[in-house]
Amino acid sequence: MAGIYQLTVVSNESLTPSMRRVVLTGSDLESFPAAQESGYVKLELTDAEGSRVMRSYTIRAFDPQTQRLLLDFVDHGDAGPASAWARHVQPGESITIRGPGEPKRVDPSADWFLIAGDLSALPAIATNLEGLRRDAQGYVFIEIPDPADQQSIDAPPGMTVRWILNADPTCPNKPLLEALEAQAWLPGTPYPWFAGEFEGMRRARRYLRDQRGIDKRAMYLSCYWKLGDTDEGMKRAKRADAEADSRTPA
Repeated sequence: MAGIYQLTVVSNESLTPSMRRVVLTGSDLESFPAAQESGYVKLELTDAEGSRVMRSYTIRAFDPQTQRLLLDFVDHGDAGPASAWARHVQPGESITIRGPGEPKRVDPSADWFLIAGDLSALPAIATNLEGLRRDAQGYVFIEIPDPADQQSIDAPPGMTVRWILNADPTCPNKPLLEALEAQAWLPGTPYPWFAGEFEGMRRARRYLRDQRGIDKRAMYLSCYWKLGDTDEGMKRAKRADAEADSRTPA
């Protein structure tokens, strides 16, 4: 996360009822590395108390030729500093970002792929699907709160994409995990990839590791948020969970 970039907002648009896209540009992007989609950058923001906070967001796309960086945000209204910024920021305003962080990609050598997540993971899921070989096989489960939140994704024809509706904000990832666990598996070795709410991530890990026998080093699992907690609280819980999991045999 060594790079610091002073950027300007080019545009801010609503993609679906629950997601927004902010496009950034600036001469600092001349030194921004290419092929970092599904990685992340940290935005320097100000919270409601006026304190500086950092928030991480997935790189949806970056074009070195036009120096355009695309970031997609889940629209929570003004509930948090990042969502509030994304909802109200106007073209011409400036923002400082840091990064990029490591891309979160599937293992391309797998026989097939099992990808799942909620809206917070949708940008990373989309970039993974767009980067897969065109003969890739597998299943994708994406949890959305509104049918209108479906997006067009250039997935390989053999990747079956299912949009899982969950309009209950108190039970994040529940129908998503139910669909994931009910899915019959293809022959061969899969690469599972899951990102979403903290407890959903833990349930996915138990299913994939304990019931399906997937080595924890042969899959990607991450929480991008935690129900009822701040971003800082989520990160503390994530670190504690990672430490506990590291003591569990692969």
